[in-house]
Amino acid sequence: MKRFAMLTAVAAMLAAGPVFADTMDNAYSNTIVVTYANGASSRYHFNADNTFALHTPDGQHVSGTYEVTGDQICLTPAGGQRACAPLAAGKNVGDTWTQTATDGSQITVALEAGR
Repeated sequence: MKRFAMLTAVAAMLAAGPVFADTMDNAYSNTIVVTYANGASSRYHFNADNTFALHTPDGQHVSGTYEVTGDQICLTPAGGQRACAPLAAGKNVGDTWTQTATDGSQITVALEAGR
């Protein structure tokens, strides 16, 4: 369940569709860092081939696929269930923002250079 929450939390911070493609394009070759209310962080790596890797706060490594549809991003971890969430637009390397995660908690999201 914790892994599901982490997967869906990141979905709320990326952008979709032609107008918002810049956020996804900017995420490739870089790192999305999601920091939770308790201070723990997850690191996501998104690839142009619609795959992702997640490094959880407890040291787990999760891989899977993602799909951008309309104004949502949907993540499907290997062997897991697909989870979708709304997306934010126009994020660039160096940007940090806060938002509400799918469980209602506040998270901080950063798009950091490199992997």
